[in-house]
Amino acid sequence: MQKIRGGMKYLIAIAPCSILCTLILMMACSAPPDGKTVFIESGCTRCHEIDGSGGSQGPRLEGLQNKWTPESLEEFLTDPPAYAKDNARLLAYIKKYPTPMPKLEISPARRKILVQYLLKKYP
Repeated sequence: MQKIRGGMKYLIAIAPCSILCTLILMMACSAPPDGKTVFIESGCTRCHEIDGSGGSQGPRLEGLQNKWTPESLEEFLTDPPAYAKDNARLLAYIKKYPTPMPKLEISPARRKILVQYLLKKYP
């Protein structure tokens, strides 16, 4: 009986570690989010429309490939106010739309996913 109790104590002691390790492994192996998910979760729909719904406080997202390269759009999304200060087209948007484009507090990986999505969805 003493041997069983010792074994149970051991199992109870390692159970939280096993659960935590399993969760970490599941998160590490999960697929990255798609661009639409990043767009919505990043709050872009507060100002920009997507698939007929969302805000109208920012410009329509259309013809993006004529205005942006993947690198320039990524740089812009990293720090929109700093990028816009030397860009006449973006300065015009700032005058036209009441809400300035904020810095997106997202990881570089999620920003890349967002850029790919935007350029493909709104070519």
